[in-house]
Amino acid sequence: MIDGIVNVLKPAGMTSHDVVAKLRKIYHTKKVGHTGTLDPDAVGVLPVCVGQATRLVEYLTEKDKTYKVVLAFGYETNTQDASGEITVRTALPALDKEAFCAVTEQFLGEIQQVPPMYSAIKKDGQPLYKLARQGIDVEVAPRPVVIHEIRVLMYNQEHAMLEVRCGKGTYIRTLCQDLGRACGSSAHMAYLMRTASGSFDIETAVTLEKLQQVQEPECFLQDMNTSLHGMPMLTVDKPAVQTRLLNGLSQRLPGVEQLEPGTICRAVSAQGQLLAIGTAEGEAFQPNKVFKCGETGE
Repeated sequence: MIDGIVNVLKPAGMTSHDVVAKLRKIYHTKKVGHTGTLDPDAVGVLPVCVGQATRLVEYLTEKDKTYKVVLAFGYETNTQDASGEITVRTALPALDKEAFCAVTEQFLGEIQQVPPMYSAIKKDGQPLYKLARQGIDVEVAPRPVVIHEIRVLMYNQEHAMLEVRCGKGTYIRTLCQDLGRACGSSAHMAYLMRTASGSFDIETAVTLEKLQQVQEPECFLQDMNTSLHGMPMLTVDKPAVQTRLLNGLSQRLPGVEQLEPGTICRAVSAQGQLLAIGTAEGEAFQPNKVFKCGETGE
């Protein structure tokens, strides 16, 4: 069984699910899942889990993400990007770059953001984008999101280019629209590139074309343990302890007592192979997910 994460450079015009479908054919397995949706028109980093690595999706989606985005001033659209229908037109902002930078600072930290109607978020069991396509407009509750950094790379009264580092669940389209309104104007997202997702960056991303051309696409799979950079790691150096862990039994591991109870952490072999993800429970490690070499997992 092939296990690992491939850092795909998603092209424009393709959904994240389209990428998954292609990778299922490339790696000859149905166990493939991405770690965070990119809009069809967006490009950039899309880490995709293969084999047992699909069980890591919930941890990888929590990682911070970095984007380069171009917003265009003067009008809004119903999708908040360039593909939608124009809903509002306004004058261009009467701000210089310094004043615009000051506006962006209002959006740093934890903010409340209303998700766009054209999104996969569900309302009463229905995805919002399906309601939007039927012309049904519903009230969407704001959600807390975290924006760590906004760098203004370029600004004039028609366009701005930003680099944004943010937490899970942030809609960059919505940020563009909200920035336009905060400038006393309007705006939509004209271009979006995800340059990093957790430890995966655009410099190491691989195209689908290259994956389809090489004889061994497995060589582009990143090790499961390496992908969990930042999660506390405990080393298992005794075979008997490793066996009990893989059977789901709680074990005392060196260093676990230094972690706060309930801390999510990983257990790895002396060779660096991921054995389990679990929680620190006092002096013991309680495995919640185990990873046995050669098995397909859940």
